[in-house]
Amino acid sequence: MFRSVVRQARNLIGPVIHETNYMEQFVVVPVRRNDHSQTIIVIGPTTRQEPNGEIFNQLLNDYGIPIEERSKWMEYWHNLPIMNRLRLLHICVSANWMINQEALDITDVLQSSFPYGSDQLKESELALADHREFSVFQVGSSSSHQMLALIRSGNKIELMKMLAKATNSSSQNGMLSKRSYLRNVKNFSICGLALSSNAAVEGGLNEELASKLFELHMQHVEELNELALVEAAVIGAIVDFADRVDQNRKNSCSKPVQDSKEYIYLHLFEEITLQQLSDVSGLNPNYLSQLFKKETGLPLMNYIQRERVEEAKKLLDHSKDMISTIGARLTFYDQTHFIKIFKKHAGVTPKQYRNRNRSR
Repeated sequence: MFRSVVRQARNLIGPVIHETNYMEQFVVVPVRRNDHSQTIIVIGPTTRQEPNGEIFNQLLNDYGIPIEERSKWMEYWHNLPIMNRLRLLHICVSANWMINQEALDITDVLQSSFPYGSDQLKESELALADHREFSVFQVGSSSSHQMLALIRSGNKIELMKMLAKATNSSSQNGMLSKRSYLRNVKNFSICGLALSSNAAVEGGLNEELASKLFELHMQHVEELNELALVEAAVIGAIVDFADRVDQNRKNSCSKPVQDSKEYIYLHLFEEITLQQLSDVSGLNPNYLSQLFKKETGLPLMNYIQRERVEEAKKLLDHSKDMISTIGARLTFYDQTHFIKIFKKHAGVTPKQYRNRNRSR
């Protein structure tokens, strides 16, 4: 168990909370000197809820613990100190200050412990790209209402703080499985993702995009078989919805231009004509071009090129596709055209961009 915690702590730059499949929590703090981790300090284990016979029996079923060993597990759980997530986050911050003289906020620790810039979201970006290319891009408490309101407003920081408090509930209302705790967590997670997706749409996020993101996050949750990974995936997804609402509001513009931008995003892997955008926006092509440049600072076709280059960067970062393949997927005429446009917007060639990132 200790080796498992240590493995998770390799290359840490700050404190994290590590949680095992058996409801054990550990604070892991790297001891850093001269910007290098010298060793780590592990605080724990604790658990974040009162031992509950039904829940823990479901866990033991999930992970195939023999019946003759279960009484020892139950005794062990009853001996663990109970520590809610918020208090554990404050312990991380305090321990890091004492050890490394570095001041952090609990949201810094939450983001490190459950990273939403992780491979999960990288895979979501790739899946969104594939979907756009190959197909048509088609909780009752006051706390949950407040959380949904934060998603609608795109308030990511306050949402992260609230998520830290909200991950201590062990309510089982509406659970569908009597044998599997993991299944129950997934059921609640998927309901939460659906509510978050709806809140994001109410906050101004494109409905088709929100729907596809919900589908991708739900699929990711279903593929996971560890409680800690499911929770990390759900936290990441909820914050992702809020972050996209926030970005959408920062880039706010008139409805015709916003409709055009959304159409461009959803059809980057297809040919896009001015007439198509005119039909989407309801404006004369010439007037749309003038309005688009006035509000975005870029001629319409230059904007499309820039968005395709940004999409190409994601594919260069997160896929192994050949550069010529990426250019073709994004409808550039040939590899020479792709390299020319990419360098115009990124300052380097696609090959230089990919090699630079991989050498870091």
